[in-house]
Amino acid sequence: MAGQSKKKKIKRDRRNQKPSVLDWLNLRILSCYQEAVMLKKGQMPPPRMAIIYPTYFCNHNCIGCDYSEQNKLKVMYTKAQFKNLIDQLHDIGIKALEFCGGGEPTLHPDLPEMIDRIINYGIDFGLLTNGTNLNGEIRKRFLGHGSYCRVSVEAATEETFNLYKRPTNENAGFKKVMGNIKNLVGERHHNPKSKLQISMKFSVDKNNFTDVPKALSLGKKLGVDSVQFKLIRNMPSEIKDKKIIDWLYKKVETAQKRYPDLRVVPDFGKSVLKTKCWLSPLQVTIDPYGDAFICCYYRHRLNKHRLGNVFKDGLKNIWYSKTHWEKISQIDPKDCNKYDCRFHYYNELMEGLIIKDIGQLHFI
Repeated sequence: MAGQSKKKKIKRDRRNQKPSVLDWLNLRILSCYQEAVMLKKGQMPPPRMAIIYPTYFCNHNCIGCDYSEQNKLKVMYTKAQFKNLIDQLHDIGIKALEFCGGGEPTLHPDLPEMIDRIINYGIDFGLLTNGTNLNGEIRKRFLGHGSYCRVSVEAATEETFNLYKRPTNENAGFKKVMGNIKNLVGERHHNPKSKLQISMKFSVDKNNFTDVPKALSLGKKLGVDSVQFKLIRNMPSEIKDKKIIDWLYKKVETAQKRYPDLRVVPDFGKSVLKTKCWLSPLQVTIDPYGDAFICCYYRHRLNKHRLGNVFKDGLKNIWYSKTHWEKISQIDPKDCNKYDCRFHYYNELMEGLIIKDIGQLHFI
């Protein structure tokens, strides 16, 4: 499908697979029909989701990291700011929140208490983490109320892990991460009411692509729900060789036959945005300074994507401002296409359904 990642179809034996959120990933955007209609009419909807970076501090120094300069600053929300941000997000009406970075979100000392605040507000939440600090308090809250935990592993062996992740201390090493994933999966096994989806995320480049087949074996061994692959973009180590990409698809397809009950998302293709991203207001990204951005791919266009500071200006004032509309109108698809983004597909799908009305959605 045009606009979507150009990825090969991999045959899967789903007889042993239970229904999963992965079956509906590309369809979830349809739940934003009313927001899309508002945007079509020139009305700003509240964001459905918030992506927040509690800190820029990280205990890894990954080769492919887009935030290596920010990680040196060790900035994080104060406890008062963290509370204030969550209150503002609730007040504006978000339904879901993802902790990620930036830095490593679980290194923020107030994260467990802030999760309790989110739970009290009835907001769904997920986590993208390097897995080094999935301690008992954090595990307890995610197992009881969390939607997903994606551990960014990037390696299937300790050798590749040290080469690529470059941990800053012994407590951030491969064995620690593997042990934390194992404990999370094991404790969920004894908590049948938990809805938590546990996956391994694997950003792939020239330095670690040979670990892809081993990563699937590791995912099966650890008992995770899925293993998700995505090529690193806009970096010197980006893989552009078609032979390597074909090799990756072949290895994943072979592994799928060997582990039919393991969900795999092999996104080795390149997505393309053909028009301006008009659906960006469905979510907001907020960094450790409190700066709100159009989306999480803001690093190389800070001024163009920065909407304002939530602690100085207030999220509602920023969100419903004239500046927000101006920033959206100035989005350059060439900048967006430096990365692979699910909104490339979302924009094309919703433009056909909402703008062009090809789907004639007023009919049942």
